[in-house]
Amino acid sequence: MRKASNVWEGIVSGVERSRRGLIILEEDGERVFSPRELVREALRVAAGLAGLGVRPGDRVGIMAQTTPHAVLTFLGCWAAGAVAVPLPLPMRAVEPSSFMEQSRRRLEKVGAEVLALPGAFLPLVSDLGGGFRLVAMEDLPAGEEASPVPRGKGDVALIQFTSGSTSEPRGVILTHGNILANARAIAEKVGACPRDTVVSWMPLYHDMGLIGFMITALGAGCSLVLMSPQRFVADPSLWLRACGEYRATITGGPNFAYALSTRVLRSGGLEGTDLSSLRLALNGAEPIDPQVLDDLVEAGAGYGLGPEVPYPVYGLAEATLAVTFPEPGTVYRKDHVSRRGIEERKEAVPCPPDSADARCMVSLGRPLRGLEVRIVREDGTTAGEREVGEVCVRGPSLMQGYWGDAAATAEALRGGWLHTGDLGYLAGGDLFLVGRIKDMVIIGGRNLFPEDVERCAERVEGVRKGNAVAFGVTTRRGRERLVLVGETRLSCPQAALETARAVSSLVREEIGVPVREVVLVPAGTLPKTSSGKKRRFLCRELYLSEKLQAIARSGAPVMAN
Repeated sequence: MRKASNVWEGIVSGVERSRRGLIILEEDGERVFSPRELVREALRVAAGLAGLGVRPGDRVGIMAQTTPHAVLTFLGCWAAGAVAVPLPLPMRAVEPSSFMEQSRRRLEKVGAEVLALPGAFLPLVSDLGGGFRLVAMEDLPAGEEASPVPRGKGDVALIQFTSGSTSEPRGVILTHGNILANARAIAEKVGACPRDTVVSWMPLYHDMGLIGFMITALGAGCSLVLMSPQRFVADPSLWLRACGEYRATITGGPNFAYALSTRVLRSGGLEGTDLSSLRLALNGAEPIDPQVLDDLVEAGAGYGLGPEVPYPVYGLAEATLAVTFPEPGTVYRKDHVSRRGIEERKEAVPCPPDSADARCMVSLGRPLRGLEVRIVREDGTTAGEREVGEVCVRGPSLMQGYWGDAAATAEALRGGWLHTGDLGYLAGGDLFLVGRIKDMVIIGGRNLFPEDVERCAERVEGVRKGNAVAFGVTTRRGRERLVLVGETRLSCPQAALETARAVSSLVREEIGVPVREVVLVPAGTLPKTSSGKKRRFLCRELYLSEKLQAIARSGAPVMAN
């Protein structure tokens, strides 16, 4: 990738060195692309796009299913010099009309010329409207191979929409140079090379799936095995089985995926699976629970999983993807700090692990080559060692801005630094995250982080792990109150009420603040982004508008100002 001028050249330079090329796992088997076949078929798709009138710089919407045709469409798009605009698929139950309306707005916002999608989806979007052409991915490959269109590092390659976990999704503008810089830095840090086999189920509409795994793995010459997120969600054991079967050395996913995997490992349903080939299991895209890491190591030991395999990382779409990584081959580092020190004094003061006030943090490593990280106080000055402030990033992989949103761009990019909205601190050169600025709840002068409350609630039997949402509501008298909404599989109202009361008691005991109301709702009903992140702001709106499907409530409703 080092000599490449654009994403297409970077991928081709790596694919040519790959041992097994690309393998896509489907319901009825696997689809294998040798390195030569992958390049040839992608160039046929590029020819098909050119035949539709797609020119260099045109935006191409791609309904990003993890299928052979979707992967080829991405590659063909870059070979044709066009700009890829990944669109998500609904991961949870959602009204088709609502989902397609969201897609239409995104495409119109970026002025897309074409929407490529699976042929089976065409009947669903026949009345989508908009000034773009609809084309089935299966129909794109032309008879001849196109000649790759030259593009430079300063040309736009991708418009990656943010997850929408804390605001409406925004279109992050990334150039070929942004993506190549980040992919090279990732590959260099983890030592990715043709000896590696990467297994991923992360969605191709998510930066971790598209850039972190597909682009980086192929560009580094790794063999790449892809499976759909839908298959993983339906049966998490398929991910671990694939890692064992294909002798994966690198894989990854969000925190919740490892919690599910631990349950599978403990169930004994993976007998005969050997995970000893794994050297790195990246954990990113959502807050990392140290207990999940510990449980994974304990449960995976019998399958050959080493304690140095879990690999907590930090990144965000506005920095292309990756920002900080730990040193590979080392056991993840923990830092026990005073919760009150963070909440009241904005200092990460070390304390004994068994202290009632202890909060366990996980190191996310140090900045990748070419990137800088600093912590900034509220007054804009640089914070010192262990001072909590906003995480800011500078380097060659920072976005060019948000498409069509100059105000949001100016707010995020200031003086060459990306203001992430994340709160964290540096200790011994390592980055530790404590929460999001927008998510923080202030009660009695304490700056509470919803992740702490949620993890506490999820320890109560009957609350689904990874499916609790805490947020603050300001009352008419100007006081902020804490509310928690959690999913449960309990159907008995009395049992659910007892669980809700248990959540209130545990949070008061461990966090030291009262929960004004605990609401338990049916499994699968909490709002999440297309990549599985909790949408706290939308959950709060549903709570205030009384649109939650409550099974049980404990406490008193909060009336907003």
